[in-house]
Amino acid sequence: MTHEMPAMEFSDLTGRATQNGITVTVNVYRFAGTQDPWTLEVIDQTGWSTVWDTTFASDEDALDAFIEAIEDGDGMRAFLEPSPTLH
Repeated sequence: MTHEMPAMEFSDLTGRATQNGITVTVNVYRFAGTQDPWTLEVIDQTGWSTVWDTTFASDEDALDAFIEAIEDGDGMRAFLEPSPTLH
């Protein structure tokens, strides 16, 4: 049996953001053809993905959450893949 991945609809707010030499891809998406809430995902330059565990009523709300995370945290560094822990 084959399982097809559902089509995704990406917001026009999806794109790349750069701050202090760090560039990330900001994805705002939901299942295509629905009025489902939006999901926010940030992908760093190495492919490390941060996905919010909450969804958003609008794509603007999702982008606002991204901006708030930058302003309240360590800027874009908050989205970089964590360093491996050495034991």
